[in-house]
Amino acid sequence: MQQSAAQDTASGARIKVAVLGGGPGGISAAFWLSATPALRARYEVTVHTLGWRLGGKCASGRNMAVHGRIEEHGLHILMGCYQTAFQTIRACYAEWTPRASSPFKAWTDAVTPQWKAAAEEQATGVTPPLWAPWTFTLPERAGLPGDPVSPAATEALVGVMAESVQALLDENLDPALAAQLNYGPALALLRRLASSPVLQDGPTAGIDATRVELQEAAERVRAQLAGCPDRSDRATSAATAASLPVLVTHVLILADLAMSVGLGWLFDLCGRGPSAYDTLNAQDFRGWLGGHGATQAALDSAPIRALYDLTFAYRNGDATTLANGSMAAGVTFRFVMDLALGYRHAPFWKMNAGTGDALFTPLYEVLAARGVKIDFFHRVTGIELSADKSRIGAIQIDQQAEVVGGSYQPFVVVKGLDCWPDQPLWEQLVNGARLRADGVNFESSSDTTSAGQVELLLGTDFDMVVLAVPPDVIEAVAPQLAAANARWSSMVAQSVSVATEAFQLWLAPGLDKLGWTSDATIVSAYAERFDSWADMSQQLPLEDWPAAGAPQAIEYFCGCMPEDAPPADPCQDAQAWLDASIAGLWPSVAVPGGPMKPGTEMSRYCRANWEGFERYVQTPAGSVQYRLPAGPAQFGNLYLAGDWTLTRFSGGCFESAIESGSLAAAAIAAQNP
Repeated sequence: MQQSAAQDTASGARIKVAVLGGGPGGISAAFWLSATPALRARYEVTVHTLGWRLGGKCASGRNMAVHGRIEEHGLHILMGCYQTAFQTIRACYAEWTPRASSPFKAWTDAVTPQWKAAAEEQATGVTPPLWAPWTFTLPERAGLPGDPVSPAATEALVGVMAESVQALLDENLDPALAAQLNYGPALALLRRLASSPVLQDGPTAGIDATRVELQEAAERVRAQLAGCPDRSDRATSAATAASLPVLVTHVLILADLAMSVGLGWLFDLCGRGPSAYDTLNAQDFRGWLGGHGATQAALDSAPIRALYDLTFAYRNGDATTLANGSMAAGVTFRFVMDLALGYRHAPFWKMNAGTGDALFTPLYEVLAARGVKIDFFHRVTGIELSADKSRIGAIQIDQQAEVVGGSYQPFVVVKGLDCWPDQPLWEQLVNGARLRADGVNFESSSDTTSAGQVELLLGTDFDMVVLAVPPDVIEAVAPQLAAANARWSSMVAQSVSVATEAFQLWLAPGLDKLGWTSDATIVSAYAERFDSWADMSQQLPLEDWPAAGAPQAIEYFCGCMPEDAPPADPCQDAQAWLDASIAGLWPSVAVPGGPMKPGTEMSRYCRANWEGFERYVQTPAGSVQYRLPAGPAQFGNLYLAGDWTLTRFSGGCFESAIESGSLAAAAIAAQNP
């Protein structure tokens, strides 16, 4: 007879936990489930992951044939509001003992704070199209991301929003123009609302009067916006963000959006409790703003487009029009408020090496030091229920390769830092030379290379399971779960994902020679289909280029991929886009309206992310209600981890994945005190 986990604890045997998946969710679960000596005495944790590296969608690799350059799945930037993620990163770095030569000793060595971002706006009516950035400079805030905080009340964030909009306007407008626009009373009203005792008492006659007052203020702002020149009239002046008509329109659009958010909060959220956010999730975010009066100019504006672009929030990956966009309003409102107003120190943090190097190297080495086992080359192929269908009873694993000596050592060293290579270290694999010659790709679903099958059994090999692979993979490997449980079936059926495409460029000139007109280096809402760009030149010192003739800039691009199948060559898509669009971004190194000038590009890396584990998990309107919490997840010994679960943001981001892993660990510990 199989012992239960509780019986194992009583008898002194450690409870065996199988973590399926080596992405952020699975690694977070393993990290927090082994965080203390007491937990390590109670749990024996094993992570099973396909291929040779950790990170999932956040994995990166070093191409040792091309000067140790960093190759990513896409563009990864941490947000200053990623509370659980930074708590995890900081706890990991505090425990980590890096090699003596490592340039990363503390977490602050691995990331660089950023206070500026830009959303590109296209002017119509001219050929070639003119683009101009809306540049946003957000203030430095107290503390550091991950500092212990009490969750900020929405009312307080609305007050901060008013202050932030006021500061932005004060920075960009002269007093005479500010007086002419007369937006001050509306923002003063938002500030007053944030501290009003009426708001603490729920919907009352007082709040009704406040709603009317804010509506009247919004109508005045929108009337002014209606009188502004449209985009085609502004075409010739759109090349500079300082041109008066453009700036006035920007100011009024920001005020319009602020009023719409304030009205939405007053009518739909204030005094209604957390469940009000869940109710909003049936609506698209733009639709919700429009329902509270936002003008079409505001709904189609560059900042809104940037939000949808950065979260790949388009049906079927078609980002050619915002009409295809869909983001659940409740979680999006919460995310936007935290992103813009709830961060600590800086709103954005760029990594100073690959995501794998900066985050998953220390996580792996801390886990290994704690005794957590990482089984590389373990592809999960089947998950079966116990005979009574109440628990996970067996796990089928394809052992992709056999490791010489049984223990895989995953790192190469670049500039003193332990780094994940872009391919397996073939010399450590049995028949590695033949596998390499055959072009084996352990991360491809079409590659069936196998060194044998492994079956994990309940009570022998595991007691509990953390399922940390996304629904696209779950649907293929665990059909029994959906067949046995309607709630589980709905979760899998209603999960939506999208393929993405990305490329990186290493350039001979530095950023200051490209002709970029803003000092922001995180940019979105640009030309499709690679609509988001970031300068990542801070990584150059940790690549191994020769001193003479080294590149002076690294640039990352990404966007949705509308095709259901990967292109034959992702670099063809990148080249077509560069030829058509790069002149609008970097005019100094491009032929007018055409491609980059010869000698600009030194190296390029391109990829299409369409495999099940690589696809971006979306949060369209009407989908959040089908997500499951971390656990126990409908079956007695099953817990979930990943950005597809129910979390604070419930969206495809590093924070959601890390949070869900920590929640899974906490749920397991609570079940076995």
